[in-house]
Amino acid sequence: MHRYTKKQHDFISEIAPENYNKDIADTFNEKFGTNISENQIKSYKGNHKIKSHVTRKRRTDPDKLLTDEQHKHLVSIAEGRTTNKISKMLNEKFRLSITPRQIQIYKKNHDLKSNISTTFKQGQKSWNKGMKGLDIGGKETQFKKGHRPYNYQLVGTERVNGEGYIDIKIADPNKWRPKHRIIWEKENGKIPRGFVVLFGDGTKSNVNIDNLILVSRSQLSLLNKLHLIKNDADLTRTGIIVTDIYQKISERKKQKEVN
Repeated sequence: MHRYTKKQHDFISEIAPENYNKDIADTFNEKFGTNISENQIKSYKGNHKIKSHVTRKRRTDPDKLLTDEQHKHLVSIAEGRTTNKISKMLNEKFRLSITPRQIQIYKKNHDLKSNISTTFKQGQKSWNKGMKGLDIGGKETQFKKGHRPYNYQLVGTERVNGEGYIDIKIADPNKWRPKHRIIWEKENGKIPRGFVVLFGDGTKSNVNIDNLILVSRSQLSLLNKLHLIKNDADLTRTGIIVTDIYQKISERKKQKEVN
């Protein structure tokens, strides 16, 4: 169980009003080098009567999972294919991140069938007929060295994750990094501890270097609190100047109170 310091408590109290639990956990972990989960943040807020005033996120409606174009494509490829294969094909074509479980629910809600029979038919020869004594132990039936699973993705592959950020696969077997962080670091070097890269126009898909702005966690908290992240990068940069002034005023007030 994590023991929160007063500084950590004050930090959560400060950023909670304008942030979701996941964003609070991510910000907290980056600032303090911890590994707190979204549920731990939720519990801590509940125990200390800390509230967030953001609109509650709704769960994805399975009936609205796909656009009309994506739905038509699913219908065209569903015949004879498993949900795993269908989800892979949709994700590759439309750069989505839909799971086989979501496809299964979607097909059921729209009465779509793949017509794949897995039952053993009368008169059909058994696959292991005449193979008495065959060793089918676990290690012998695993993928052979060098064999790639059907859903393998090459290093350099891009995807859109559940939060709407573009990720790039940077190493096998399954290591990904946000594309905007890679682009910023390529131009400017490693992102300092306690800082994040912000989308100037608020659009997560706009990873142009001119749209990427480095801000501290405290600046980000104030930007969210004061609603200063705009749909224009120059306006957002002006907002950052405002947060710096706001912080200076706050620091002077605290100094006067001490004196």
